[in-house]
Amino acid sequence: MITDLLTHEGAIIEQRGEGSLEFLIPSSLSTTLGIPEHGILSFSDHPSSESAINVSYESDIFKAVEKIFLGKGRIAKAVYPSHLPNIDKLSKWVSEKIVLSNATFRLEKIEQQLVPYLLIFFKYVALSDEKREGIFSLLINKRNLSTLLPGDVLRDVWVDLKDSEADEATIGKEMMKAIEVGLSAASLVVKEEFGPFIKSLEKRLNRDIRRVFEYYEALKVETQKAFEKRRLSENHSTEGQDEGVSSQEEASKILSGKLEAIEREKRWKAQDLVSKYALNVRIEPVCALDLEAQAPVFWIDIRRRLSSRAFPLTYNPFFRRMDPFPCEACFYPRGGFYICDEKLHILCANCFKRCPECGRQFCSACSKAGCPRCSKKKV
Repeated sequence: MITDLLTHEGAIIEQRGEGSLEFLIPSSLSTTLGIPEHGILSFSDHPSSESAINVSYESDIFKAVEKIFLGKGRIAKAVYPSHLPNIDKLSKWVSEKIVLSNATFRLEKIEQQLVPYLLIFFKYVALSDEKREGIFSLLINKRNLSTLLPGDVLRDVWVDLKDSEADEATIGKEMMKAIEVGLSAASLVVKEEFGPFIKSLEKRLNRDIRRVFEYYEALKVETQKAFEKRRLSENHSTEGQDEGVSSQEEASKILSGKLEAIEREKRWKAQDLVSKYALNVRIEPVCALDLEAQAPVFWIDIRRRLSSRAFPLTYNPFFRRMDPFPCEACFYPRGGFYICDEKLHILCANCFKRCPECGRQFCSACSKAGCPRCSKKKV
């Protein structure tokens, strides 16, 4: 990979023994990578020369390679030569298997169209008392914003992808919307992925906080016992003397100060533990593949009360089954599907929320801030 990359950037490479490459690179590439224009790269744990530049996953040169790709290769276009399915069978499936919990629909027409998809690769880094990172991908249907986790299907897709004859991919409104949808879904994918880890963090946090509280509460008890013992001793020695009262008051103030200091330190330790086990997650799109595939589009007419809305259900040529409904609030649906009254948004069960105060269900896409009825009352 290093040979191909440096050669592409204008370098002259020659192999020098096993695990070593002699290179001659342009000055611009030398500045980018932070290495001399001529030298030897060593991929071995035991370099044959002291002047050889070590190349490993943790080396500076390997980290600097990323600079070469800045602004390049983020988005590419491709075409997928899909095979058309049995339309009659799919039409029957759409009519019989799709269920909306609070609305009805009717299949209006079927069209063969070029359906655009965006395959986005996301990188996540999670920092807590330990570091975890990884990469995953999401397939977003740009026509109806349905999202899917490709998983192992990607291996079969790569084989059949063809170069697109269209112009280079550009980031327009449709692309930006798909990326926003992908980020929304990606946050829930990572949250779901880290579910067991979060439970483990909470368990360890509760254990350590309990130990801190037990330690400092025991310290308070020991401090009180020590002061009580000292007070009894002083009372015995100053019995019948006037200064005994003032001495007791002074001792009480000292005890109170000691207990307050212990309490402050306990709270500080507990807060320190909360910060230690806090999970900070960063998610960012690394690159994307703008895909087009010929597929049947099933136009359905969604009806809710007196309103209706046309919606395109699409056959997914990569998975060879119908794309699921999107949730137009979270874009990572869980549970059944509902239709909102205001704009006929499609919502999953998790986003068709019931207000904890008034008990009324509301649309999370229309009212992102919470129940609209209760929000108006508060204003």
